[in-house]
Amino acid sequence: MNVGLIGAGHIASALAEGWSRPDVPGPPSLVFFDVDAAKSRNLAAATGGATAETAAGLVAASDLVIVAVRPQHVEGVLLDVGPVVGERPVVSVAAGVTLARLQAALPKGTRVARIMPNVAAALGLGVFLFVRGTLGLGVAQVEDLFALAGDVVEVDEALFDAATAVAGCMPGIIAYLVEAFASAGVAHGLAEDVAVHLAISGVHGAAAIVAREGDPSAVVVATATPGGMTAAAVEKLEERGLALTIDDAVVAAIARAQELA
Repeated sequence: MNVGLIGAGHIASALAEGWSRPDVPGPPSLVFFDVDAAKSRNLAAATGGATAETAAGLVAASDLVIVAVRPQHVEGVLLDVGPVVGERPVVSVAAGVTLARLQAALPKGTRVARIMPNVAAALGLGVFLFVRGTLGLGVAQVEDLFALAGDVVEVDEALFDAATAVAGCMPGIIAYLVEAFASAGVAHGLAEDVAVHLAISGVHGAAAIVAREGDPSAVVVATATPGGMTAAAVEKLEERGLALTIDDAVVAAIARAQELA
């Protein structure tokens, strides 16, 4: 399958890297277009893809089109390529741009859907929030494609922003927490490179354990032995209201998505 990506920024790069991993069975053929032609060329060179000179040319060379531009540019791109889309599915990965807006910018009957990825797709560990929209029989095609780079979770569009705040924003938020732990380690005498290494290794292993158990609360109970170091740390986080702060962060992310809409 020929997959065209309009836009060659961070998300497009993560998707392309994930789909071009050596262990991916039957990887798609990728075609890129970006208004910054150098970005398209660089991404194509890194992933074994091809480039198109125009967005319309990319659509013509693709079986499925992914729109990976900034939210404020989505409708302009769709108006540009609409006349040549035909039966090809169009998938937007832009935050805040609803199905209704996608459909309004494209010819009537165009098959459209929304997906919110995260950058872990580059490692095959992405989470893809999926609103099937009007794909019809194309649902399986899109699910199979994105499943090559991670976990596809179908959600109702009304819950899309909340789900994005929980999953789509997670890499950046976890990186922020890792940075904070590393900084705390440095403040208490660790060398910076050692502190960063320990924090990264710690979160990597912790995520694997939580994923294996499937129950975060059970892992907290198992690791926070009464009177122990982890228990003392958790008690301090609870005292400072970390859970409420995280809820505030989710609210802020949702609000931003609605502003983009």
